[in-house]
Amino acid sequence: MQKILWLFLSLAVLVDARENPFETGMSPQSTTQIKDERTNFKSATLTLPSSARILKSASVTFQNLDGSISEEIVAIEQDVDWHLPLILSSQKIDTKVATPTVIVTPETKPSIEKKVIVTPAPIKEEKVTPTVTTPNLNADSTFKLNDAISFFINQNEITIFTKDSKMRDFLITDPYKVVIDFKKESTYPTKTLEFQKAPFTSATLGTHDGFYRIAILLDGQYRYDLQAFNGGYIIKLK
Repeated sequence: MQKILWLFLSLAVLVDARENPFETGMSPQSTTQIKDERTNFKSATLTLPSSARILKSASVTFQNLDGSISEEIVAIEQDVDWHLPLILSSQKIDTKVATPTVIVTPETKPSIEKKVIVTPAPIKEEKVTPTVTTPNLNADSTFKLNDAISFFINQNEITIFTKDSKMRDFLITDPYKVVIDFKKESTYPTKTLEFQKAPFTSATLGTHDGFYRIAILLDGQYRYDLQAFNGGYIIKLK
């Protein structure tokens, strides 16, 4: 009876045994291959806010071969026009070095120098009085608000032609506007004149008690200078 019991236990152990006693009970899983979707860098564009005036530096952050992160910074310190986007591109640099040109001048016999003494004529001193000149008008940059008020736009300057005297001027934000009040007893109808010539967007005329107001809408953040001349005022943005 004992022999039969030992034989039964031996058969049970043989059936449950594995070829590899170190093999785990879990079936092997296939590894997932993750495809790299990145492409070679060509170019990138960055748009600055309207408050940007000086480009101080540019930095590039990149990943090294060992996985570490590094950064390279280039100092610039130049004025920048925020209307134009900044473009970072990858380009090949021509490494060819131009062969220097050697110029050989033939020897000449020494000549006898003749000294000529020239007495300069006396210079007459003229007094120059600084004036603000009226700009040369261009039809594409000239805008008429009414029979008494017109504008001329030249890059970041706008000229207001009016015979009325300025009472005050100030800058308001959100959105940015240059506001000028002119002394005038007569009234003008409210009117908006579209420019769409950066940085000037439009001008709105409104009449108040004893004066009228011109609000010039800008396309971003600016400071300004205002200067009077014989015939109106010039606003220069900066």
